[in-house]
Amino acid sequence: MKILLFGIVLFMCSCGPGVTPAPIKAVTPAIPEIRAQQIASDEAWGNTEGPAVDSKNNLYFTSRGTYKGIIRWNPKERAQRYAAVATKEGPGGLWIDDSDTIFFTATGEREVGKLSAERKATVVANGFEADPKKAKGPNDVVVAHNGVIYFTDPNGYDGTAPNGTVYLIGRDGKTKVFSKEITGPNGIILGIDEKTLYVSHNTAQTTSKIESWPILENGSAGPMKEVVTLEGCIADGMAIDSEGALWLTCYSFGTAYRVMPDGRITHKITTEQKALTNVKFGRGPDRRILYLTSSDMQRRTGYVYRAEVSTPGIRQ
Repeated sequence: MKILLFGIVLFMCSCGPGVTPAPIKAVTPAIPEIRAQQIASDEAWGNTEGPAVDSKNNLYFTSRGTYKGIIRWNPKERAQRYAAVATKEGPGGLWIDDSDTIFFTATGEREVGKLSAERKATVVANGFEADPKKAKGPNDVVVAHNGVIYFTDPNGYDGTAPNGTVYLIGRDGKTKVFSKEITGPNGIILGIDEKTLYVSHNTAQTTSKIESWPILENGSAGPMKEVVTLEGCIADGMAIDSEGALWLTCYSFGTAYRVMPDGRITHKITTEQKALTNVKFGRGPDRRILYLTSSDMQRRTGYVYRAEVSTPGIRQ
């Protein structure tokens, strides 16, 4: 299904003979819009990324500015520097498991790492790129309940580069290629039953797609299926709610769309800053809260937003 994010013009008339029909402008039904609320910003964060929430509902996100590492935020203590990791370029995506271990992508180091609750960082995987000069480094990450890790490693973001790679790290610790079928794989999330993997990517300057693969019994990818094509979106990170709908952030548009499994768009969230990078749900009583990371288009100041939605997220 291809979605064009603008209105259309139709000419309609119910009038008698000889009467010149008057043009009537009809637009596609308005998508309900939620205006996000800014909750934090800092000039040291640069391009913020990778929101994730722990069991105590602390929010974590990555800072890629003059400070490179992970920030922790909660309403009482506000934003605090938590751990300086992946310090070459700053970490990209984050994922927090049930034991509050933080998994992160280290783009500049070309690694996937993890940070214990005691803030001890260790390397989970490295040396997986066939051609490090071509790849951009690992971007976003998701961890299944069975311990399998999936992450994206793009070669570019506008559809002109060679295909990127979606990897998996098995429970044996070995990194394998899951798919090399798409350009610029970026955001990544598992379906509710964790039997489907979703990845967002760009096929042209402002054309994006969400693709899905069934995860087979042996862990490999089944046939790829397109969920939706979006015109007027530079696809970035994603979250999933309890109805299986995907919340997709659109970089440089400052908008996140709720995309149903059949490709329909039902809601959108807008933010003041346009460089919207990623989105994740809160936990427990905050399951209807979406946290969104962003920055100004110059990537100088990082911002964090929150928005309340009607359908709660799931704890994967």
